[in-house]
Amino acid sequence: MHGRILDAAAELFTKNGYAGTSIEAIAARAGIGKLTLYRRFADKDAVFLAVALRMAERSRAELREIADGDGELADVLGAIGRHLLGIILSPQSIAFHRILFAEAARLPELFARIVPDQPTEMPDATRRLFHRLAERGLVRREDVAFLDQQFVHAIIGKPLRKALFGASPMTAREQEEHVRKAVALFMHGMTRYSAL
Repeated sequence: MHGRILDAAAELFTKNGYAGTSIEAIAARAGIGKLTLYRRFADKDAVFLAVALRMAERSRAELREIADGDGELADVLGAIGRHLLGIILSPQSIAFHRILFAEAARLPELFARIVPDQPTEMPDATRRLFHRLAERGLVRREDVAFLDQQFVHAIIGKPLRKALFGASPMTAREQEEHVRKAVALFMHGMTRYSAL
């Protein structure tokens, strides 16, 4: 039932936004009574948080699997980049980003839980990859978080901003070209930066 509630809520938040989604609508879509939903979640904020955290964890798990694979660094970064861009530009992700930005001032604790300011104890996919490079002496250990941040922003920065402002969706070819160029630039820059 928990998963059914979150599936229903994710669908409604994506379609109707935060303000346009009610507890009653979530319960109805999940096929349960409102009181049953309230036994599991205190309020709509709690439902939204649970949906957002589940989305984030699923994405992290998929990306970790790619990052932990074998292959040349550029190929692994390219695979991570393609998958990450696909996740970020999905209609559900765009809808949830818009909600997060709209509700961040009203619900700072909620925003902090979903978008932590500090790295978590369990590194994300690219950070894990850069940690492995640091263990091999290919990058400095103190640069791992910085490299992780720079790579992620190179992949999603501009495409996400454009999507949030309603630009036409990137085609598969445009996404592939964007990732290819971002990875090539990052590899070149990382090599030079690590030598400083």
